Amino acid sequence: MTMRTALCTTTLAALLSLPHAALAQEAVDAQPESETPAGEPYLAETYDDWEILCTQFEDADEEVCEMYQLLLDEEESPIAEISIAALPPDSEVAAGATITTPLETFLPAGVGWSIGDDDNMRVEGFRMCAAIGCIARVGFNQDEIDEMKAGSHANITIAPFVAIDQPIDIRVSLIGFTAALEDLQSRLPEAAPEEE
Repeated sequence: MTMRTALCTTTLAALLSLPHAALAQEAVDAQPESETPAGEPYLAETYDDWEILCTQFEDADEEVCEMYQLLLDEEESPIAEISIAALPPDSEVAAGATITTPLETFLPAGVGWSIGDDDNMRVEGFRMCAAIGCIARVGFNQDEIDEMKAGSHANITIAPFVAIDQPIDIRVSLIGFTAALEDLQSRLPEAAPEEE
């Protein structure tokens, strides 16, 4: 997917004394779907800290949409990102997230995920690394979705490659999460009213 904005690894660079390594991204302009070239994402809606990004492909009848949030470090510099896709009701999980972290992430440590101040952190492995960064996928069951709807924030934890004993906690705002997810679910093909 084309990414929202250019990410830099300010926190990791400071920790590791390495040069900045940007995750290659292109800006997504807020423009009508009709003016966006096929295959390019456009900003469909914003709900507080979450954006709905949609892409219409030439050979597909439906557009593909996801919730997106650019994640910042303590100095308000971009450090990672998360996108969430709603899944059909018959899926094993209610929603799936893609988390992208800097290339300097220590992969064997995986990516940690927790909701609110819960000390119980689940850890997921990374799927791959590419020019944009290292990618992990997380599936959420309905109980986790309900917990996120009721919460104010979640946490992503990663370890820098050369400072694995100094994990970095990245805050994910859940402000606007419920409205964004409901919008996303309404865009699923299964949610469209059947024609008579």
